[in-house]
Amino acid sequence: MLQLFTHHRSVSAHRVRIALNYKGVSYKSIFTDMDHARGDRLSYLNVNPQGLIPALWAEDDLVISQSSAILEYLEERYPERPLLHGDIAERARIRSFAQVAIADTHPLNNLRVLRYLRDDMNVPYEKRREWFEHWIHKAFAPMESILANHAREHDEHSYCFTEKPSLADVCLVPQVSMAERYDVNLSDYPTIRRVYRACMTLAAFQAADPDNQPDTR
Repeated sequence: MLQLFTHHRSVSAHRVRIALNYKGVSYKSIFTDMDHARGDRLSYLNVNPQGLIPALWAEDDLVISQSSAILEYLEERYPERPLLHGDIAERARIRSFAQVAIADTHPLNNLRVLRYLRDDMNVPYEKRREWFEHWIHKAFAPMESILANHAREHDEHSYCFTEKPSLADVCLVPQVSMAERYDVNLSDYPTIRRVYRACMTLAAFQAADPDNQPDTR
């Protein structure tokens, strides 16, 4: 059985949980809290030398880190319920949208960056909050435009680009969930909010939600 090293508030682990659930893959969650016992931290470094969440123990000699690599692995190993739909152009559109979340948004607002601003740079809370919201809006404004334009040019779907959830939805939902958790005003993004609501009616997304994960703090 696959083993997922995860954390209840990790945005990148949230993506992977959605994909595993959607594809109906059995896995064991290993909730890893890197804030507590030093022994636990050192033990996890033996699994993932970078020390970041998530990591997927796929086989005895294969541990995959980085959520994008895990998602690609799952798509290739479990193709029965694909997250990349359509022709080559549609799949490129989905990948491009997903990377806005994976590559351009989450790395700027993940916990280690915010802690570095707090602990090493002595940035006060108000400025850290400003940083956090700035990069959320820098991502959501173009994402909203992309989704709204697509809906106007094509038949409007419940999800980002297709009649079924895709990798785009898998990567969008955790970003929206995090923004809502921290009370970011999302009123300027009606299409994003519509897609989010549609996704959250599905069991795969509900089960992956941080509010349904054990609090390991």
